[in-house]
Amino acid sequence: MQNFSPVTSNKLYIQIYNQIRDAILNGNYSVGDKLPSEKELCQMFNVSRVPVREALSALELSGLVESVHGAGVYVKRLNVVSNDWVHAIDPQEIIRARQILEPEVAREAALNINDLERRRLREILDRFHREAEQEIYATSTDEEFHRCLARASGNQLFTVLYDMIWKAMEQKMWHLIEERNIRSDFYRQGNYDEHVQIGQAVLDGDAEAAYSMMKLHMERLETRYWK
Repeated sequence: MQNFSPVTSNKLYIQIYNQIRDAILNGNYSVGDKLPSEKELCQMFNVSRVPVREALSALELSGLVESVHGAGVYVKRLNVVSNDWVHAIDPQEIIRARQILEPEVAREAALNINDLERRRLREILDRFHREAEQEIYATSTDEEFHRCLARASGNQLFTVLYDMIWKAMEQKMWHLIEERNIRSDFYRQGNYDEHVQIGQAVLDGDAEAAYSMMKLHMERLETRYWK
């Protein structure tokens, strides 16, 4: 059974939603698996039934789970979005969408980050540091960094939009150019430095610095992508 972390502060149901959603998408629960009961979830998260029920309702609305009357809540599917549209997205559209979205996400994350996401962000920055020392670039760490900021923003819709953006980035064209340019030795250190600067601004609660640094990061992403 997945071990969940107790939640604190406001918007409890969003924090609960995020943890259960991540557990499903990370493979801790498979299609058809039953989630813990409401009572068990209340104990795991150290909350009342209200935010647990709100989180389960949000998961059902997103299509991840289904509630079977008298039997419990079961995982319905693993992907929030279908794959049909992925290959129709132009890489330039991905970059443009990220240029518009990500600076605002960084700003909101700096303003709203809670203790749980603060710990997660520090862990991700530590991982970036270890990878930089080993001169490697891990797409998974990069993705986790940006998803962490989306969760830290407190805006659930940002996490849904990130699902769509990162799904679109699974296309072969994006990976081809990424392999040739973004992952290259020439750009790897700069990419690391920018993530650290953005992450530190978020941890410091400096919303404008987080916005500006992320905006610059996205501008440089475009330059690196087409170099």
